[in-house]
Amino acid sequence: MLNRFQTLSDSGKEKIHAACMEVLGKTGVVFEDDEALAIFKANDFSVEGNKVFFREEQVMKALETAPSEFLIRARDPEKTVRIGGDHFVLSPGWGAPFMIDADGTRRSATMEDADNCLKLAQSSPYIDMAASGMVCPPDLNPKTASAELLASTFIHSDKPLTGNPCSRENAVELLEMASIVWGSREEVMKSPVAITSINPTSPLIFGPEAAGSVIELARGGQALLISSMVMAGLSGPITLAGTAVLEMAESLAGVVLAQLVRPGTPCVCGGTSCGADLRLCSATIGSPELLKMMNIATEMARYYGLPCRYGGGLTDAHAPDAQAGMESALTMALSLAAGTHYMHQACGILGAYTAMSLEKFVMDEELAGALRRALQPVEITDETLALDTITRLGAGSSFLMEPTTAMRCRTEFFLPTLAYRNNYTKWEAAGKPQLTDTARLHVRERLSAYTKPDMDPAIEKDLMAYIDARRASSSTAA
Repeated sequence: MLNRFQTLSDSGKEKIHAACMEVLGKTGVVFEDDEALAIFKANDFSVEGNKVFFREEQVMKALETAPSEFLIRARDPEKTVRIGGDHFVLSPGWGAPFMIDADGTRRSATMEDADNCLKLAQSSPYIDMAASGMVCPPDLNPKTASAELLASTFIHSDKPLTGNPCSRENAVELLEMASIVWGSREEVMKSPVAITSINPTSPLIFGPEAAGSVIELARGGQALLISSMVMAGLSGPITLAGTAVLEMAESLAGVVLAQLVRPGTPCVCGGTSCGADLRLCSATIGSPELLKMMNIATEMARYYGLPCRYGGGLTDAHAPDAQAGMESALTMALSLAAGTHYMHQACGILGAYTAMSLEKFVMDEELAGALRRALQPVEITDETLALDTITRLGAGSSFLMEPTTAMRCRTEFFLPTLAYRNNYTKWEAAGKPQLTDTARLHVRERLSAYTKPDMDPAIEKDLMAYIDARRASSSTAA
């Protein structure tokens, strides 16, 4: 099959691997966490100050214990997901401080917005995960915000959890709150109930938040997304190959730490590295450079036997307009086609991760549904080849009234909810609705129809008691 995407040759992979090993072995990675440094020292890694140096054999030995596939359990067992292998998982947009309203107004996000985002994720037929902190309301107390958003996620969704720790303390909160929901810490540690994005600071720094989160979550038996965002020409070399080396070196450093803490910790490598518009000194996430980085990352992840995170409904646009649709379609479609296993930021994100839009969410969601269908192999059987029907009807016939047409008309084709397919006259008579208009109405309908998943009232009460205790502790500390 002709594949116009760059495919790394074996020698290309070996060159990138050798470059990663040289960076890890000679340049080293800074870990701004005393426990992380102690763990490396105890395992015979060279440590100078807060900089850790990795020998190739140490890296490869650690990777031997990292699984190539794993499950993330959901409260509803039917929604448990498998990451790795031939599987892919879609997680919604995350981390935006702003909302873009239907009229285009940008404003600070609120807790109501966070809950509405979760309602869309929970009711989505195409999104697999519920993400804590899809928006980050700035009016929440910073000391309790992560716990409050996490409690809302557990309450509003029974899908697998994408966590949102900003610090070691937040990672501990996740484990404690998950233990409330699942009944005990022992149950939580049996196999992961959450996967959490850990972001190094490029170039080559794991701050106390990132390093501490890796340690606590690995120790607690949870899965990790070791996810770098190197910006070519800003926080990494101007060359995409050099940026790919830096991204992979950072990811591998985090995976190694996780394996030292708890061998077998499920880890996803990769990230969301991209080019930069040096006229503006800003990242460009809706760019072809991100797609090139993604293609290298997915191939190198396979080289190391790890699942890969990349792509999403990514755009630099500030409204759910044609630019947003174009860029999101490119980044989502090509990332899935390249073999990404875990897609963070799949739905709703705008403005290079700075804003969330409910209308964009459902538009991206429909794109995700179409891509899921497009990536399903065509069934080739005696029945689907339909030779009997073709022979019987022959040339010039209509197949519309055939029984098989009626039987398969709702399953053979993808039927969009938002995209308009009727003729021009009817579209004009309907007032020439734009996709954003249809999306706005669909959001209202979805939020009105949302039903909170079942949760034992005692568990919800315990979650809220935990939040109250965190608030009280925060007030006392202040």
